[in-house]
Amino acid sequence: MRKILSYLRIGLTAGVGVVYYNLRYFRKFAKHPDKYPFDYRYRIVRKMVRFVLKHFHVDYKVDGFNNFSDLNQKCLIVSNHHSDADPLIMNVLRALEAFSLDRDNLMNQISQIRDIVAHLKDETKPNLIVYIEGTRNKHPENGCLQFHAGTLKISKMANVPVVPVTIFGTNRILSGKSYLRKYPAFVEYMRKIEYFKYEDFDTNLEAANLRKQFDKRLDEIRQKDLDYVYAQHLTKRRKALETIIDIKRLS
Repeated sequence: MRKILSYLRIGLTAGVGVVYYNLRYFRKFAKHPDKYPFDYRYRIVRKMVRFVLKHFHVDYKVDGFNNFSDLNQKCLIVSNHHSDADPLIMNVLRALEAFSLDRDNLMNQISQIRDIVAHLKDETKPNLIVYIEGTRNKHPENGCLQFHAGTLKISKMANVPVVPVTIFGTNRILSGKSYLRKYPAFVEYMRKIEYFKYEDFDTNLEAANLRKQFDKRLDEIRQKDLDYVYAQHLTKRRKALETIIDIKRLS
């Protein structure tokens, strides 16, 4: 009953808020981005994201942000993907000029990659985030999915560094199976990688190496998540269930 009331409250607050922002701002931002300065669009999106995360009781913890904020150049951010809530955590919405790649349409991919490269080369445009696994990882307890090597080629084509970002814990936010009152979401920015400077660049090898780095870092974050859960006032059984990475599998 508590969960039902909780999600009813969320629907009447965060849900209504999302609908309002979509009707009031995001649809026109997506259709006519050139009419609205990026800084203005970003402020509106950020305001909505903070509102939604607050009502979903997300306790987000960010490490290494200086690895991104200290850059004095454009970059391509690559991240793993655990949840439908990840775009909210990372502030990626169509209103901020996101791109969508059709994995089943090669011509669409080629065209979109060209657009992405042009976007990154344009100093008036914002940085971009790519979910390098290509789709949501429904079983992150098994490690990251295979990384799409072509993503790293974009870095070389656009002459911009890659900033890897690990995300963990966001799968709880929309699962409906968590016993936590607040949902820890860990976001960690790693050091930039300048693939565009490599003379002999093997995208498959570098993608495999990067995936290993992600898995190692995620193992470390899992321990932080474990410490967080065991510090909560839950029964032993619930703590044990809470530490199973993909809570949806309990249903």
